[in-house]
Amino acid sequence: MRTKRHPLSGALYDVRSDGLVEVTKGDKRGVFRADGSWVEGELRHCDAHLCGWIAGPQISGGRNPKDRPVVRVEITA
Repeated sequence: MRTKRHPLSGALYDVRSDGLVEVTKGDKRGVFRADGSWVEGELRHCDAHLCGWIAGPQISGGRNPKDRPVVRVEITA
């Protein structure tokens, strides 16, 4: 599963094998489509952009540029 933690809310976004996104925040859970529309569960709102990011179309071959590590560069003057 592709899993990401929302940077602001702390909710956990998991892509299920059926392509839907399961969002868990504390003891509440909701299931959403890649466009962020609600399917089921107690949580009825999610970050539609994050759902699209992790459950949207992926590049074949298992290499997705969205999953590359962040490189930090320090600029010294």
